[in-house]
Amino acid sequence: MIVMGNNAGVLSDIKVLDLSQGVAGPFCAKFLAGLGAEVIKVEPPFTGDSSRQSEPIMRGESGLERSALFAYLNTSKKSITLDLETPGQAESVRRLAQESDILVESFAPGYLESLGLGYNSLAEINPGLIYVSVTPFGQSGPYRDYKGSDIVAQAIGALMYTVGLPDREPLKVGGESALYTTGISAFSAAMLALHVRDAQGYGQHVDISAMDVMTVAQIHSSINEQFGHTPVRRPTNLVRAKDGWVSPGLESGVQQGTWPKVCQLMGVPEFAEDPRFTTQEARRANQQELLVVVGNWAATKPKEEIYHTLQALRTITGYVATVEDLLVAQQMVDREFFKPLPDPMFGEVTHPGAPFRMGDDPWRLLPAPNLGDHNEEILGGRLGFSREDLSQLAPEGGE
Repeated sequence: MIVMGNNAGVLSDIKVLDLSQGVAGPFCAKFLAGLGAEVIKVEPPFTGDSSRQSEPIMRGESGLERSALFAYLNTSKKSITLDLETPGQAESVRRLAQESDILVESFAPGYLESLGLGYNSLAEINPGLIYVSVTPFGQSGPYRDYKGSDIVAQAIGALMYTVGLPDREPLKVGGESALYTTGISAFSAAMLALHVRDAQGYGQHVDISAMDVMTVAQIHSSINEQFGHTPVRRPTNLVRAKDGWVSPGLESGVQQGTWPKVCQLMGVPEFAEDPRFTTQEARRANQQELLVVVGNWAATKPKEEIYHTLQALRTITGYVATVEDLLVAQQMVDREFFKPLPDPMFGEVTHPGAPFRMGDDPWRLLPAPNLGDHNEEILGGRLGFSREDLSQLAPEGGE
């Protein structure tokens, strides 16, 4: 379900101040906006959030409203422009924070405190404030002032140690998955803190570390090592199908009694009695030999046919979906996961929905704001800025 142009949603009575930039913090605030909260995004005048300069850029054109990344991360928000290092404008942030339920920020630890905008300072004027700090290494510890990025989080959190071939260098998971996962963790923690406030009456400082998030993401490795199983990178169990790649899952993902049917399907019925493959332990130990046989069978068939056929036999099978595959996947179509969004800058764009469902509550989806779009509404209407004041905060005096 999609609601356009209103504040419906489970968080429609919640006000959020989004001071974050980049990916993780804005991704957290995006979910709050999607659930109906009013999210006011505070951006530096004239330059805006750093992600406004990030690729991909529409048709290669320059400008602050052309970034597809910004457009995705900041749906359903309101944009105002303030310079946090100008005392009078920092005071405006304090006034907004006084009326906010949640504040999300991603600055280096101590920076906002130096401007009078740290948690302790704002909690004095708003004890119920939930103050969410999203940083590479958290608010404490010897790494807290170090710089971070997606690849740094994946590397130092040990996720990369588990990815790649055993005799090659570790590999990074594609895209900026560490930062998006950190953003989801920040959203989850903010919602928990909101519940605690409603139940017990106090706000708190929520400290999100990308390194912590990645360490949890690979926790199986560190747990296994304590039991004497050294984490190792293993060869992929993918095989090439006629039109892509498939993970057949036959080394350990076959229910008891199904293996003979799988062997019959692949044209090797004798494997049903072959001691190399009759048990899950044996198939796992002889995985590479098994994959040669599976690969020969799979090479002549479309990946989706293999997927549905083996799933029908109750095996743990999947195929590597391309973006095009994902957009038309029947599971996604049936669940109406992707949402069309008419965007004044990009035309109609297809957006992913939320990775969770809450009954019949709607997921709000509105285009990301232009820089300073809501200066007049919020700075002028709520804080009393004059037209002259507003003209100093946005290109061409735009609001």
